Amino acid sequence: MKYLKKKYPDGSFYVEVEDFSEPIITERINSYEDLFFIKSIKEVCDFNGIKDVELFIPCMFQQQHDRRFFDNQSFELKIVCDFINSCNFSKVYVFHPHSDSTQMGLNNIRVVDNSKFISSVLSRIDSNPILFSTDAGSFKWINKLVDKIGFNGDVYCASKSRDLKTHDLKQVIDCSDFGGRDILVLDDLCVKGGTFIGLLNMLKERNVGKIYLAVSHMTIQDPNTSLECYDKIFTTNSKYDYYVLNNLELIDYKSII
Repeated sequence: MKYLKKKYPDGSFYVEVEDFSEPIITERINSYEDLFFIKSIKEVCDFNGIKDVELFIPCMFQQQHDRRFFDNQSFELKIVCDFINSCNFSKVYVFHPHSDSTQMGLNNIRVVDNSKFISSVLSRIDSNPILFSTDAGSFKWINKLVDKIGFNGDVYCASKSRDLKTHDLKQVIDCSDFGGRDILVLDDLCVKGGTFIGLLNMLKERNVGKIYLAVSHMTIQDPNTSLECYDKIFTTNSKYDYYVLNNLELIDYKSII
């Protein structure tokens, strides 16, 4: 489907749909205005009698706020899901959502996993790296991933402990020597990158080769530049087409869905 967003001088906008063939809307949602944009496209489709319109979301908006953390805070992911559900799409495809809350909140959802993305990453690495999970949560989907892509190498997982005096979280890696092998750290998303920087520093003390990072979504364009200490970072353009990191290789999400 081809469509245009046209703006008035006061900043308000309207939509023109140029081609109704292949009735699927593919749109990066990085703001609440983007949500209204897809609703406007759907309104034009409804008015013209276009049935079974589908939506593809490269990176689910507000997916980190996947619960009500405190009673006096809003539940943003629920608000976003309710809004998208009000559009009545026949199917909603979401690339590698952060948690099951997205699947529970969206009607007619079809999850697109990251198997093609990680397969593409592995094809760009000149070794058979150890796959490394940042925590138990990502370890669950990584185990499913390796079965799907037929990965026969080693998979490790970091864990976390909490200091009873300071209440600070601390990362823990059980293995003390990786035999000089390359490491590929996997996760679904990166914000500032503090978790990955801490993990990188710990891995460097454990006899490793090159250390790579692959995240399906990088949610801000200027994460901590200490991430450049990774030999290379792989991500998709599910959020943006440009990031400040010099060691980043961007893979078009449309090529791996």
